[in-house]
Amino acid sequence: HFMDLETYDDLMLTHEQVEDAIPFVKENTNVTVRFFKGAPFSVQAPNFVELQVTETDPGFAGDTAANTTKPATFETGLTQLGGHAQFYNSTEMQLAHKESWADTAKVLSRYLNGLLIRIYDLPELGMGREVVRTVAENASIPVINALDDFEHPCQCIADLVTMKEKFGDDFKKKKVVMSWAYSERFKPAGVPQAILAAAGLLGMNLTLAYPEGYDLHQEYMDYFNRVAPSSGAKLNITHDLNEAAEDAIVIYAKSWGSYSMPREEDLKYREQFKDTWCVNDHHFELADPNAIYMHPLPANRNQEVTDSVMDGPHSAVYDQAENRLHAHKAICVGLMSDKI
Repeated sequence: HFMDLETYDDLMLTHEQVEDAIPFVKENTNVTVRFFKGAPFSVQAPNFVELQVTETDPGFAGDTAANTTKPATFETGLTQLGGHAQFYNSTEMQLAHKESWADTAKVLSRYLNGLLIRIYDLPELGMGREVVRTVAENASIPVINALDDFEHPCQCIADLVTMKEKFGDDFKKKKVVMSWAYSERFKPAGVPQAILAAAGLLGMNLTLAYPEGYDLHQEYMDYFNRVAPSSGAKLNITHDLNEAAEDAIVIYAKSWGSYSMPREEDLKYREQFKDTWCVNDHHFELADPNAIYMHPLPANRNQEVTDSVMDGPHSAVYDQAENRLHAHKAICVGLMSDKI
């Protein structure tokens, strides 16, 4: 299962395996693409795979969040690999009739070859993670965490591929900045927490930049501190975006919500940072001349980042977006190579 911190130390699928698979999947894309709103992987004939994306946002009521990139990469990727992608939300499954997540996992395991779940922003922090764990514990097929309320591991794999593509293996020793940025929207901290965990595992030189009040979850800080001595990872924390940008090779900036205050209080509190925590050209004047800007998309333009950076020569966001397709295909190949 490709899930969370508890599996990082003993992953079925390692970062190196994903890297090895990427050249293969980049070369095997000559398949007609048909888009589905996506869900689990089911084989009904050789080389026929279904991907189910269960995307429940903001709660169990079945409201779904439109997203032009994340589900599309798995759907497109599975199709290019000879598979088939479907989408189910809670109103389309027996969850609407109080079927348990455990029973759902057991039933879908009889039909499918893998299950991808995207579930977050539920009434209480941790509910999404608990759903993913419950499904994984009761499923007999691979379960991929496409985003829960704590982290975004699949996005992180694509981000690491992008950094290596731009800077080679040396990216681990260069200054990578993961920064908070202003947005009027409340967003989960999945991306920075996944990057923090990966930095600890891979021995990266990471700088976290955010205003007071936007600390990452202590579980992830503790994890980094536990694995960093073995990997040689370094972590610097600053509350000044200009300081963070100095000599950076990567400025990865996006918004995330506070763990220390209620959402409504957070949305009012962050207004004071509207002008000072938007990545702009000045930050790239401070950074390394070859520095790149990264964002998982969709970005709130002129809130998280200015148009001039987003569309300028330092922007790597569209390469990063493409690499989600290749990385997500590699994850599927790694987990289901006997079915693809």
